[in-house]
Amino acid sequence: MKKNFVSKIVHKIFACLSLLRRGRFFVLAQVFSEVFIPKRFFGLNKHIFYNLAKDKQLLVSTSNIVNKIEIVLGTKESVTEIVRDLYSGDSAALEFYENFYREGIEPWIARYNDKVIGVVWLYTGYYLANWEGYEAWLLQIQIEPTAKFVANVFVEPSWRGQKIFPIIMTHCTSVYRNNKFYSCVDESNVTSIKAHERIGFRWCAAA
Repeated sequence: MKKNFVSKIVHKIFACLSLLRRGRFFVLAQVFSEVFIPKRFFGLNKHIFYNLAKDKQLLVSTSNIVNKIEIVLGTKESVTEIVRDLYSGDSAALEFYENFYREGIEPWIARYNDKVIGVVWLYTGYYLANWEGYEAWLLQIQIEPTAKFVANVFVEPSWRGQKIFPIIMTHCTSVYRNNKFYSCVDESNVTSIKAHERIGFRWCAAA
């Protein structure tokens, strides 16, 4: 319990520093108010919304390993493959992502030697994140009919730092050349925020 308590404080501090570096000065007032309301301070974080800058060139390494990575649109059968390779066959994760697929959210997967090493889920239109694990957010998103939203990203731990997210997004933006792309990141997830901004996502709103 103590470790979890300290972890939340550390995440909040890093999130605030990240926001301040990007000019989000209003966060100071938020922090001061939250100090006096502990329940809120250790509750759900805000979510930062991004759109992908059209003039940003996604830079991806052309190493031999990267050239052997295959990016494909997943099928119904791919959901089981994704969970097997990325979530060790966890049954709750399988049910969660089967819901994703039934709702029409596209799984774009990266494979290396026939193993899934990463996935980016894209959806279009209106979406309410209300499945187990997300239901506390009650996150409602509505975007242009032609836009794509990054619903979730996951990279196999041993492949992190190898630009798998940019590789998949480069493929997706080439497939949907005329589409806008949006994403949403928890403000405490500094690693994800940096990964998004590194490939051209720019802050557009917060909720």
